[in-house]
Amino acid sequence: MELELANLQKPVRILRRSLKSLTRDPPMEAVHSLRIHARRVEAIAAALMPGDSKLTRRLLKTIRPVRKAAGQVRDMDVLAGNARTLATNRRSRSVASLLDYLSSKREESARELLDTVAGQRDDARRALKQFSRQIAKRFHQNKPGAITEATANGPGGDAAMRLIDELIRWPEFNAENLHAFRIKVKELRYLLQLAKDANHELVDLLGKVKEQIGDWHDWQQLAEIAEKALNPKRDLATLKKIDEVEKKKFAQALAAAHEMKTQYLSRYAETGV
Repeated sequence: MELELANLQKPVRILRRSLKSLTRDPPMEAVHSLRIHARRVEAIAAALMPGDSKLTRRLLKTIRPVRKAAGQVRDMDVLAGNARTLATNRRSRSVASLLDYLSSKREESARELLDTVAGQRDDARRALKQFSRQIAKRFHQNKPGAITEATANGPGGDAAMRLIDELIRWPEFNAENLHAFRIKVKELRYLLQLAKDANHELVDLLGKVKEQIGDWHDWQQLAEIAEKALNPKRDLATLKKIDEVEKKKFAQALAAAHEMKTQYLSRYAETGV
């Protein structure tokens, strides 16, 4: 698998810019960009740099808190969007109460994100700059135009194939491990997207499975929050509707994950196509 330098450095560059430009009460798009590019940089570091590298440890130490804080804000934005789909005449009061609760949590999470970025910004941007230089150094040590498998390989073999093998060997899916499976799916997809010769069919399939599991997980989170924010008697109709949607999304996510694991990934591991 050939990894292009531009693809490797782009998320690093965007993340550095996002850390510098984040504003008070950050819009959804800015939070999403910050979070997704932090995740992509983590995936690149895991694939190309040894886990015990001093640079890798310093980099991850600075960006992980930012990514997690951004995730809290992102969650409130997505959950609010899901909650709005529940609004009907009889549920409007319940939905309004739930949205008020989510809004207050969003404001709280946004303040925590700004504080986290303020505390990590300088160190994170410095580490990202050094990381970008290290990527370029490795790139130029190999043939022009790519970082090859010789670089992308870790002690356990090619990073992408290691992830595929881990996904194929995943235990039986349940509500406790399905979200963790999604995280590995995202890591694999990010890594494949960096490749010059990416398997677009696999990338697209991973994206669809990622979205379906993520959709279920968002509704699961909304159900947990609604139980805390709403009255079990007065708001019963809304709580029941959320539970119904969550169960439906879970069944869809399970089916998608199982099909990908047992059919496509197994075939890909054997044939590479």
